Amino acid sequence: MRILILLIWLSGFVNVIRAQSDESIHKIITDMLESIAEKQTIEMNFEELIDDLVELSLHPMNLNEVTKIDLETLFFLTDYQIENILYYIYSNGPLQTIFELQAVEGLDYQTIRHLVHFVFVGESPSKGEVLHLSGTVLSRYQTVFQNAKGYVEENDSTPSAYIGGKDRVLLKGRLQINNRVETGFTLEKDPGEEYFSNSIPFTDFASGFIQFNKPVKWVNKIIIGDYKASFGQGVGMWTDMAFSKSSETSQLRRRPKGVYRYTSTNEASFLRGVGAELSYKDFSLSPFVSYKQRDASLEMDSITNAKFILSLKEDGYHRTSGELDNQKSVDEWVAGGRLAYRHHLFHIESGYVSWNLNYPIKNSDHLRNLYRFADDEQTTGWFSYSLFLNRLTLFGEAALQQNKYSAFYQGLTYQAGSDVVMSLAYRSYDASYSAILANPFSESSILNGESGFYGSIRFRPHQKMLITAYGDIFEYNWLRYNVYAPSSGFECFIQADFALNNYCDFYLRYKSTQKSINSNHIGQSTYAISSYQKDNIRFCYNFCTFDKFKLQTQVEHSIYRRDEESATKGWLFYQDFKLTPVRNLTIGFRYVYFDIEDYNSRIYMYEPDVLYAFTIPAYMDKGSRLIVNVKWVLTRDLKVWFRLAHSYYKGKQSLSSGWNEISGNEKTEGKIQVQFRF
Repeated sequence: MRILILLIWLSGFVNVIRAQSDESIHKIITDMLESIAEKQTIEMNFEELIDDLVELSLHPMNLNEVTKIDLETLFFLTDYQIENILYYIYSNGPLQTIFELQAVEGLDYQTIRHLVHFVFVGESPSKGEVLHLSGTVLSRYQTVFQNAKGYVEENDSTPSAYIGGKDRVLLKGRLQINNRVETGFTLEKDPGEEYFSNSIPFTDFASGFIQFNKPVKWVNKIIIGDYKASFGQGVGMWTDMAFSKSSETSQLRRRPKGVYRYTSTNEASFLRGVGAELSYKDFSLSPFVSYKQRDASLEMDSITNAKFILSLKEDGYHRTSGELDNQKSVDEWVAGGRLAYRHHLFHIESGYVSWNLNYPIKNSDHLRNLYRFADDEQTTGWFSYSLFLNRLTLFGEAALQQNKYSAFYQGLTYQAGSDVVMSLAYRSYDASYSAILANPFSESSILNGESGFYGSIRFRPHQKMLITAYGDIFEYNWLRYNVYAPSSGFECFIQADFALNNYCDFYLRYKSTQKSINSNHIGQSTYAISSYQKDNIRFCYNFCTFDKFKLQTQVEHSIYRRDEESATKGWLFYQDFKLTPVRNLTIGFRYVYFDIEDYNSRIYMYEPDVLYAFTIPAYMDKGSRLIVNVKWVLTRDLKVWFRLAHSYYKGKQSLSSGWNEISGNEKTEGKIQVQFRF
């Protein structure tokens, strides 16, 4: 009888953990994405940052069979925790139950809550089948119900500026054969683009790959088609997206995937060709070669007729005649390789990459572009290391561009106990260092001349309380966009999470950013700068009863101050309701009210969306927004999502600008997604 009661209790405990884990992981990801969104000047697709994590939650790993590389894909695990999990299994034999994780040194309750969502203990599916196929097909359609200016014909003789319809269409498919062969494709049409073009397969953007896993001895994988390449700490080469500053200290040391399949819709940040990973004992070699055509704005010299690149386009839009002129106008070649050695106490690697265009990039006459890269060839070499000393992890990378411009990044993490993790990092990038294929830890998306110190801490003063904080001091030794003088800045973040019980929790957050900007005072020099400070304060409360009902309330206040000017402010409030009336149907509602004085005091906020989609708009002006999300599980393998979002702006005569301008003060968006797994 006692055993039966214990089993029933454990079953309920697992359900609570898994429900809370979903929300906790989701919260960590959205916090990181909001931080990234604040620094972007163009619309970003965050899909590739979460794609692998969502896939892993659908196909959890067997803890008794995992390797260090497998566990490194879970960003919330520290290096110390990974080593302890593997050592526990090595010392005590295979785990008999998931609850043995409580005996692993350094694993706190919160980490176990996260981990159980991505791993299991038990027998793995049989590998002796002659042929085992599995895959996914996903289709998504979304539109805005109001017509923007670019879709309206001016008169009978003047067509609309946008050549295509206002809907966005996405179709993705993946197929896996016996874990040895994997293939996939992605087709996408952006709003304003044509449904059918002169090329096959009739969409504006088409991507695909085929990957062979362990085809022969010493070859781990070969990828043909579209792929990413991420090495070291991202200082020399990292074509994938990556989290930067975060309260998650385990994110400070990057965990590169090497050459890896590409499944996203970003039309610029990927390689197209062949990549491979060869291995012999503890050594690995990753050669890669790529060729693709890129969008760019070109200019021709009137005397020599030579062509120059004014800018490389990354938004992927081909809606107007001008954008079509820029489409695939430049040839890009990339070739290189990475040699690595992995030991359980340390990792080292060295690599080299050559990036070439068929036309040189033209430099601007503006003084701030003095160190901007202006050529048709860029070479970068790097050396990276990670050293694991029990609770202390040291890591870093040094890179050299064109054999003379350097970049340096050094960091450490220290886990003083299961409840205390600290990290420090220093970075220094030459003003002329602008590696096109790099994506290292930084404050700005443009590296030129940035240096800084970063530190973070996460500790638990009480079993039901978690404190996370970070600070970053940075400076630039040259001019930047809208900052026409060397400058400096500071950013700090602190958050306190409180778990009241298994159903209720809340957190308080404060974030402050201090930076420089060109002065707008009349009579001052063109190169005079002033400082500004932006503060954000947030309160969020969550109530969840297993998977049946979830309530979330959030309030955020922003304040923007610039020298002696009057401060501008913003308020945002939202209320979420999430209901599961029956097992196969989930309905979510969000009501948002916002009152934000200007662009400077804007507030970024994650919005609930369909699977694989993350929406993080910047809220401005005054108004309200209603969002309805529906998830309908028709069968175990067939799922449908619906999303409807309606915005109302008080006192506005039109929304947006340019060809995207909508007459009136309302905007309604609809989205439907279908996924079939087999």
